[in-house]
Amino acid sequence: MNNETIIIGGGPAGSAAAILLAKQGMPVRLLERQTGPHHKVCGEFISYEAAHYLQALGVDLPALGAEPIRQVRFYNGEQQLAFRLPFTAWSLSRRVLDAALLKQAEMAGVVVELGAAVTQLSRTGSGWELIRRSQSTSTDDGSVLSAKTIFLATGKHELRGWPRQVDRNVNAKVAINTRADLKNTGMGHNQFIGFKMHFRSDSSLQDQWQKAVEIHLFDDGYAGLEPIEQGGVNLCFLIGQNTYKTCGSNWPAVLDWLGRRSSHLQQSLANLTPCWSEPLAVAGIPYGYINPPNNAQPGLFRLGDQAAVIPSFAGDGIAIALHTAALAAQIHRAGGDSSLYQYQACEALTPPVRNAKRLADILASSVGRNTAFRLGLLLPSLLRKKLLQELFLRTRVFSPIPLNFA
Repeated sequence: MNNETIIIGGGPAGSAAAILLAKQGMPVRLLERQTGPHHKVCGEFISYEAAHYLQALGVDLPALGAEPIRQVRFYNGEQQLAFRLPFTAWSLSRRVLDAALLKQAEMAGVVVELGAAVTQLSRTGSGWELIRRSQSTSTDDGSVLSAKTIFLATGKHELRGWPRQVDRNVNAKVAINTRADLKNTGMGHNQFIGFKMHFRSDSSLQDQWQKAVEIHLFDDGYAGLEPIEQGGVNLCFLIGQNTYKTCGSNWPAVLDWLGRRSSHLQQSLANLTPCWSEPLAVAGIPYGYINPPNNAQPGLFRLGDQAAVIPSFAGDGIAIALHTAALAAQIHRAGGDSSLYQYQACEALTPPVRNAKRLADILASSVGRNTAFRLGLLLPSLLRKKLLQELFLRTRVFSPIPLNFA
């Protein structure tokens, strides 16, 4: 059995784990099904915790053109609540970030294979066997690789034959009880569609987007706008499938519907020029999911969105990816197995995912939003600032793990 650790997925979780293991002298192979850097449906928000990990991994955010984020503005129709972040966050497109992490992985000695899709993964004795197929040729029937340890970092997409498992005792803490609930509740697989579009803004209006992220709340969804590198603006939003159908499953109609959520959002979108002819889209997002400890398979570490899926308005998706990568690498290097990792990951991730899920549920209804904004607007400015910061910090994930490469 090959002692090499195989990592499936080249996003932040997979690349970070690969770098950490390789810098400790462990043989690592990373398989990424895409043939090169690409955009993903993501808000592009890099929190303080995520920035800590990226710096330790050798990623220089300012050098990559990342935009500093120091303020958050929440909108409920025409109402606005704004507060200064208690830390400096960053915004950088996933295409640039993922490419930088893969470069660091190669520099650390990781064998990086792009365009390598895993079509089958199976347990064999004391290890694992997988079939890898090249995406660059239709004549490749696939080759077999074996390893003692697999890191599964496929993001929100599930590897065929290895779906997420729901445990009633774990997911009851975030109000998800069964796999059927994932499909039929407001946080389920089939309820929402996520969209993403990059825009260019008029140079005379670019000051509007500097150092701030906007979150627009509406029934059963929300939208985020924030600056990205080279003067761009990222729009990422979530709407129900029924809304999408009402819009005729048509992108211009969806964008028009979104703009009508508030005059501010409508004016902002009117002054932006789309960079792509069509948006990116993703469906089946299991918000609120926590991978249960009793689901551990020997030698299989689930990272990032395979470990937990926090409501995206919390801005912690990248932080979760990097934290689970650091935790898994630390435990694996020390000789621990996936059961210990999944237990510790579950303990660390359940509180912020639960808090973010509860807050999302409140803000998903007009009654909840109106009540929250009314209370917020009535409070004195200092108390309002402290309350908003406290709510925001309750969705933070964890204290970052110190990374030691000695």
